[in-house]
Amino acid sequence: MLTLTLTGLPVLVAAPIALSPAPASAADSAIDAFKAKHEAVVKQVKAGASDAEIQAKVDGLLDYDWLATAALGGPKNYAKVCGEHCDEFEDLLTRLIRENYLRMIRKAEKHPVEYLGQVEGRNGIYKVSTRIKVEKNGREQTVTVDYVMHQTSGGWKVRDIITDDVSLARTYSYEFNKIAKKEGIEGIISKLQGKLAKLEAKG
Repeated sequence: MLTLTLTGLPVLVAAPIALSPAPASAADSAIDAFKAKHEAVVKQVKAGASDAEIQAKVDGLLDYDWLATAALGGPKNYAKVCGEHCDEFEDLLTRLIRENYLRMIRKAEKHPVEYLGQVEGRNGIYKVSTRIKVEKNGREQTVTVDYVMHQTSGGWKVRDIITDDVSLARTYSYEFNKIAKKEGIEGIISKLQGKLAKLEAKG
């Protein structure tokens, strides 16, 4: 999932997550969980599994709830921004994140993921660093993708994806904050619907 492809907008630079080398046992549990879930998705994509089967695997890896909340400024602002449209907003954002994640996998289908390692941040947050090769505009490119993971009731899940140092959560937060100030949640929903329509048109 190339983050700039998702939004097409510049990212607001923010302080990075403070990270330090992680104890082997704890870090391995995070990276092992990511490997298992990510590779399960890749395997199903290569096998031509049904959309429902692939979706179930992706949904077990990505924390859509956290990403949706972060995209609207965090827990204190989320309900204020989306109001009566919270469910609709989260559904649209979930579909967009899921589809772009799958498109990234399909672009890199011929190339295995290279795992660079992991580091631990505050409050049990881990960053799993990877590198992949993707085909874009007929050319092969190498992309660094970091997956920020935390524990949920459903196990380890990804709460942010950082592509070549550009954070998905922060980019969405920056973009949606600008739209909300001018057009409210209706403008954000319209923007998401437009992005999904473009993806569907590409097939």
